[in-house]
Amino acid sequence: MSIMAYYYAVKIGKNPGIYSSWAECEKQVKAYPSAKFKKWKTREEAEAYMNGSGNSKPYGSDMSSISFGSKTPSSRKEKGKATLLPLQDGSLSAIEELFQSTKTDCIAYVDGSFEKDNGVYGYGVVFIEKNGTIEEYFDSGREESYQSMRNVSGEILGALKAASLAVEKGYSSIAIFHDYQGIASWAKGEWKCNKEKTIEYREKMLEFQKKLIISFHKVQAHSGDYFNERADLLAKQAAGINI
Repeated sequence: MSIMAYYYAVKIGKNPGIYSSWAECEKQVKAYPSAKFKKWKTREEAEAYMNGSGNSKPYGSDMSSISFGSKTPSSRKEKGKATLLPLQDGSLSAIEELFQSTKTDCIAYVDGSFEKDNGVYGYGVVFIEKNGTIEEYFDSGREESYQSMRNVSGEILGALKAASLAVEKGYSSIAIFHDYQGIASWAKGEWKCNKEKTIEYREKMLEFQKKLIISFHKVQAHSGDYFNERADLLAKQAAGINI
């Protein structure tokens, strides 16, 4: 692991500026809508980036920039057995190690939620690319055939969204992290699909697997895994659940 010092230029965040540590940078961008920052080798490059005059590429293939591409619903009605890997803490080094472990082009954390009083299901996706971009997506719906599956509806819709993004962006492989076993077991034919939407999920995943190498990785729900918790929060937000 590198021991070089880097400069983190926060262009959009709580307090825009240049920071010398990831810990300080994270305070400015964590949970901040549309946050954007980049990591640089030199302060001069960071300053040029802040001034809009830099032509250099940001350092590294890890999380050098964040662009939260969330679709923000204006109301609740608006749409929008796997290998266990170490918990993520959201740090740059952990993400870099995760890409090395999965040997994939991109990574997605997915989760689902359900608001029982109104029958609204939602999904959340945290999509991580090797070029350093992290995008967040969430959406919701009230389709009756999905409502009966409660939060599982959001789980499968999130997984399908992740695979769709990977194809749209031209990737050939993706690692999908999930906390519900069915995401992997239905897609791989390990579980029987008895409902309309699980059958549909299986068929769509088979189509995606003609274009993508998809690996599934189970994480423990509500265990402190940074990106899993983030996907869960997005799913709850989509479903209209107050946190």
